[in-house]
Amino acid sequence: MSSPIVSATKSTPFIYRFTLLTLEPIFAVLGAYSTYFAPAGYLETMTRGLAPYASSDRFLYTELSGAWLYFAFVEVVVLRACDDLRLWRLLCAGMLLSDVLYCLSAVQAVGGWASWTALGEWTAGDWSVCVGLLPPMLVRIFVVLGVGIRPVVASPGVEKRK
Repeated sequence: MSSPIVSATKSTPFIYRFTLLTLEPIFAVLGAYSTYFAPAGYLETMTRGLAPYASSDRFLYTELSGAWLYFAFVEVVVLRACDDLRLWRLLCAGMLLSDVLYCLSAVQAVGGWASWTALGEWTAGDWSVCVGLLPPMLVRIFVVLGVGIRPVVASPGVEKRK
């Protein structure tokens, strides 16, 4: 016998749903747009202008654009179509893997931990990277760990949100 489906939308706080279903998909699409259409500007923001843009690396920015569009798709389509807390937790765990490496890439982009932890040297780009990443990442951590989650079993036979 299968366990009952726990409604993700009824079990998670509004701020979690708003972040995952609305805010972050917008940021992901904007990030995809930036990396695809303005990769040199994206690189400038990430590296404080320390790394020169090379058009021969454009394929990497296209790949990053695709990854961010995948995030947006999962959040706008899959999480909305599947009102299942277990699935939300699994998808958030997978997205956290990407978040961790994105954080590491931000550190690498400015020359390492010594430079990254010198908050007095942060640029507007550093702050935008941090502010754009940390809230959604924290929400995913909370969802995975069950912080603030109050499991509510979905109505029998209801697997999709209408």
